[in-house]
Amino acid sequence: MANWIRLGTPGEVVWARASSEATAIVVGTAGGQLYLRRRTGPAWRWERVGTPPTTDEVRDATLLTVEASGTLTLAVVGGDTQVWLYRSEATSGSWVDLGGPTRDSDLDFVDAGKIVNSTTRRDTTTRHTLVVTSPSQRPWIRVGVDPDGTWFPIMSDPDLFVGPLASAIASVAPAAEPQQHIFALVRHGDSPDFALRVAVRENSVWKWIDPGGPQPSFGFFTFGPGLSATSIRDSSGRLEACAIVETGFPETTIGMVIGSGHDWRWCDLGRPSVAQEVGAAVVAGKGPDPQPDEEPVVVCRAGHNIWTRSLNGTWTDRGTTPDDVAVVSPTAAFEVDATAPQRRLWTAGVSWSSDLWTFESDDAGTSWQKHPGPGSVTDVVGAFTDAPDDASAQPPSVVFVVDEHGDLWGCRLWVGEGGAQPWNHHGRPAAAVTSKAGVGVFAVAGASPPATWVFVVGSDGHLWAWTVDAAGSSWVDHGAPTPGTSIECGVAPIAVGAAEVPTVHVLADDGRIWMRSRSGPEWCWTDVGAPQGRQIFGFVGAEVLAAAAGQLPVAVVVTDNGHLWISLPDGASFRWRDLGTPTPTEKISAGIGVGVVTPATVDIVAVGLSRQVWTVRWTPDGEPHWTARGCPADAPIQQIIGTMRDDPGNPAGCLVAVIVHDKEVWVTSTASPDGEWSHWDGDPPFTKVLCGKAVVLGTMPCGVLLDESRRVHVVTRAFG
Repeated sequence: MANWIRLGTPGEVVWARASSEATAIVVGTAGGQLYLRRRTGPAWRWERVGTPPTTDEVRDATLLTVEASGTLTLAVVGGDTQVWLYRSEATSGSWVDLGGPTRDSDLDFVDAGKIVNSTTRRDTTTRHTLVVTSPSQRPWIRVGVDPDGTWFPIMSDPDLFVGPLASAIASVAPAAEPQQHIFALVRHGDSPDFALRVAVRENSVWKWIDPGGPQPSFGFFTFGPGLSATSIRDSSGRLEACAIVETGFPETTIGMVIGSGHDWRWCDLGRPSVAQEVGAAVVAGKGPDPQPDEEPVVVCRAGHNIWTRSLNGTWTDRGTTPDDVAVVSPTAAFEVDATAPQRRLWTAGVSWSSDLWTFESDDAGTSWQKHPGPGSVTDVVGAFTDAPDDASAQPPSVVFVVDEHGDLWGCRLWVGEGGAQPWNHHGRPAAAVTSKAGVGVFAVAGASPPATWVFVVGSDGHLWAWTVDAAGSSWVDHGAPTPGTSIECGVAPIAVGAAEVPTVHVLADDGRIWMRSRSGPEWCWTDVGAPQGRQIFGFVGAEVLAAAAGQLPVAVVVTDNGHLWISLPDGASFRWRDLGTPTPTEKISAGIGVGVVTPATVDIVAVGLSRQVWTVRWTPDGEPHWTARGCPADAPIQQIIGTMRDDPGNPAGCLVAVIVHDKEVWVTSTASPDGEWSHWDGDPPFTKVLCGKAVVLGTMPCGVLLDESRRVHVVTRAFG
């Protein structure tokens, strides 16, 4: 048995906005990054936007224009609730600072920084009007997106706080110019109850109108955006605003309000005739030019299924994802091909597992499409145990990974308690250098914050470290061993001597092992070399052994003839010792790891050509002793996780973790009887693991794993 903690990924989708042309989706991720999902013909692609120049996260965004050339313009709210105009170019993007609300109190609500837009068109002139909520959840408005524009507050009552926003264009009288109507769910003071209000501009002053109707159910028990709006036309062609809210508790229904100015009428749309709860609901947009007397259409989730209905129609069950693999909550919907005989309804949504989905429905049925997540995690770097905090009896740990863009991310978690915080973005080594592969993590125990080095191989072939000390954090370039060489890979850093700084072993493209260490204030490279006459085929790991002469840093490699070799200090240089093979016919094909089991003894774990696991126990003054460990469930090894201390209080062996053909994790101890394997079953049980890295967090042997969807998990033995 095992305990699993799901950390997800920085690229998990948190929210999604879409264009009425069904060609672009704006996505915000768990890591606070902004992405565009673009469609050209039937094919979709991701385009990374990132964050505005002065902040490390994005709170919200809204699409302003989609040009025929494919250029998009967005209004983006940064983590500081300042608004930026982003324009995607052919190969890059540009940012323009639009300012933002003035901070009017010390309050900073998590849900602040929501933004909506209304666009009016007159002849060839297009005007965007933005509304954003300040850190204290008060609405501010800005007309136009010129850099010299000004933000104005539109709520004078200091005790009113705004939740979800929506916006639509409507005419307050026949033949009147359409103007913006701002819908908001508001609450008063400390009250948890929300009410719907509509802001309309009268005589240059914004006035909040109560459209009546039932109380919205937005709050602790809502499952969706809470508010959605669009524009429709009545039979005379007059433009009206239409909004929907979820009402009632515990049985939620959908309410629709239609009108403009002070004139509003409510329609109770009820709910789908199922026992399950009604979740997210949106009203489908009709594009920039709605046709007269076309009824609004609502898309909602009830239970696992998507349902739709028009104003005067009935609820229609559109089903769920193929094989019910995900439950999707709609976030945006549009009617497309409005002039076609069969009008299509295109919807974007986010699943409970934080994936982006789109689906189209018409009279012929519904088709679903799952979109792979942006910014996939590609490598696990390592982890360390942080200094204790006052909030938990157990010290937290931090896991580090690299994403497909070469950026480093960290996630803080509590292994024994199963909790985790959001992902933190640590960027890339340099503007033109990405993280190509993880090497490992080293931290000095007892310090607060602990001095930390997170080592990666950069795309420039250098060793880099994201370094934390009392002065803060920064990327440090440790370079390459010699001019003209590049680093190919490295193994987890080790502690030599006083253990205040790490020692790192890497394999360079000159075929030699090099050691990066510090002597006094200076870092230096030391040539460990390579086994004479042999080519290094794989790097197994490094450790520190105790001897009469002091501590001995050792490195273990696999050579081209299938032998294991270990390096030993020899005065100012190093010598290599051939540990051979398990049997004359069984060669080593890959290393798993190295673990110290007594101060002067290491267990080295490797995979043979037979695809089974072998261990060799060795001391500097002794001979290698090989032991066959077999295969889990008689299945060949597919991927390697590594080695870790089995029982820190009884270091008679180390724990070995691998992945076999079932894509699940199996472990054995080098101190256990031959061939005894246990299964760290997944959570959920069908979790399939691609790769991972073995670490020790606190006193717990753990695996940091990537599953098939590139989500990160931490797994360890069942507690207790």
